[in-house]
Amino acid sequence: MANLSAKRLARLQSQRAGTVAALDIGCSKTTCLIGRPDGSGPRRIQILGAGRQQTRGYNGSGITDMDGLERTIRVAVEDAEREAGEPISEVILGVSGPQVVSCLVEAQIEPGGRPVTGRDVRRLHAQAIARVPQKNSDVLAAWPVVYTIDRAAGRVRQPVGMIANTLHVRMAVITAPRSIVRNLIECVGRAHLGITKLVPSSIASGLGTLIEDELENGTICIDMGAGITAVSVFLNGAPAWLGLVPAGGQHVTADLAQGLGTTFAAAERIKTMFGTADLEGPGLAERVEAARLGDDGRLHATRTERGEIARIIAPRIEETFELVAQLLETSDVRKVLPHRVVLTGGASQLPGIREVASRYLRAPVRLGRPVIAEFLGEALATPAFSTASGLILYPELGFADAARAGVASTEDTAGSGTLVNTALRWLKENF
Repeated sequence: MANLSAKRLARLQSQRAGTVAALDIGCSKTTCLIGRPDGSGPRRIQILGAGRQQTRGYNGSGITDMDGLERTIRVAVEDAEREAGEPISEVILGVSGPQVVSCLVEAQIEPGGRPVTGRDVRRLHAQAIARVPQKNSDVLAAWPVVYTIDRAAGRVRQPVGMIANTLHVRMAVITAPRSIVRNLIECVGRAHLGITKLVPSSIASGLGTLIEDELENGTICIDMGAGITAVSVFLNGAPAWLGLVPAGGQHVTADLAQGLGTTFAAAERIKTMFGTADLEGPGLAERVEAARLGDDGRLHATRTERGEIARIIAPRIEETFELVAQLLETSDVRKVLPHRVVLTGGASQLPGIREVASRYLRAPVRLGRPVIAEFLGEALATPAFSTASGLILYPELGFADAARAGVASTEDTAGSGTLVNTALRWLKENF
């Protein structure tokens, strides 16, 4: 305890049992949610407090200003603690960025005609994870997508206890650059917080948005954030793949600022109030207020047709979904892609975007909001808070993340583990 700061020690002594906290660091906003499961089901959670701050010092690809991001985290967490009326000492952290990548790996062991044990499954997971190149990268998560016994046609969800000559697994493994993970852990630690889990943000968005039927039967979840559009695929009740497109709501705003000759802040307001991606929708001839920069460098009130705004927005949205379609066509799961799509994230609220997505992806599309919307309140029950919702639900949903077991087994055989696990252990020991 001698190494603990006074503030950290007070938090550890005051935190109530059962409290869960999530921290979502996005390109535009940082959100902290504090909640407590009510015990009646995996998606029943009482939200005690929430804090939101504009993100400073993080651009999606990594930290650009450690002090700025630390202040952002501190204020968001303190706001949530104030509303909840209790402190937190640990968070579930979402990790995002264009360098977070996914791959499907396979492995097989031979139990030799006896019942499969939990140790067999852990050994199988370790073999699968060991096949992933980890140079300068850390494994964030690993989820078994499907098991096969004796190469039979049937797919197995849980093989423990089943008699098998051979046991095969196909596993989704998510990795991120070691430098990004290390710096995020350091920054959160400087805010006097430990990290209980690291979860890919795009996967959290799906978990926060998809209903049980969509998780079980397969769905593509597209999280349209400010700087990145994240695509995740769920199969057989588990995350199976993720990919990222470097385009988001901020790119639409930048296009408007350039096209209309205005400031970024004014363009964001125009997009929010009058923007649409539908070039054939009603009201495009309506003239609306759209301030533009004059010769003196100041904003001047002008009016423009909504159709002009739409003609600037639509090409960027179309390009985004064209890139999403290409990404899915080259993915590891292209042969088994689900035929339904859920859109979420702040940028997904733009009118007309669902129709564009359906046209490019050739699938039915719905706009998803957090499945725990009834607990979030009106201000938070929007697609913009899907990731934070998924993070706080993650422990309750019970996904079998094999990353820690795999790393432990790898350490036993190879004498080394990934830096992320070492860092997490260091934080727990020293804070």
